[in-house]
Formats: sequence, structure tokens, C-alpha cells
Amino acid sequence: MKACTMLAVQADGARIITIEGLASGEALHPMQVAFREHHGLQCGFCTPGMILSGIAIARRHGTPSAEVIREELDGNLCRCTGYINIVKAIEAGARAMAEA
Repeated sequence: MKACTMLAVQADGARIITIEGLASGEALHPMQVAFREHHGLQCGFCTPGMILSGIAIARRHGTPSAEVIREELDGNLCRCTGYINIVKAIEAGARAMAEA
């Protein structure tokens, strides 16, 4: 299942997590660490959405294959890269989340 678009009013009462809310104090979320370690960080335009999508993908699929990750990222646009390192980062982040 891919992420869907929704209006802000549809999120009324929901718990919303932004990229700024992922870290726990100085400790980064495992997906943030994976993006840093696997060079998934590009210009920054797409990074928050890619990291949050990566977490959602890992929650839905556990440790997804590269093919599943690419399919799930359909619609997340990156202006800088061919997505190779982003996919590697999500694979590593998903493994780290599963181990935690």
C-alpha cells in the first residue's frame, strides 16, 4: 500500500510525526542514521519525505527488498540522484529498526 494524499482536516486528532520529531534527544532514529551512513542524504529537498517514507515502508514490510522499496517510493521525487543510495539506506534502516 502506497502513501496517499490527504487534506489537513483529515488529520484532525491524529498523531503527526515530522522529521524534527524523530530523534530522541541527541540520538537519531535508526532510519536517520542509515541515511547518513549510506549516503542517502542529497540536497535536502526530498530527504525528510524519503526518511519518513522509509520508516513507513519498514513498518509495513519489515525488511523489504530493494524492489519493494522502489515501488513504494514511486511518487517521492528526488532531483539529485538515481535513488540507489536512498534504497540502500532504507534497506539498512529497516534492518536496524527490526533489530531494535
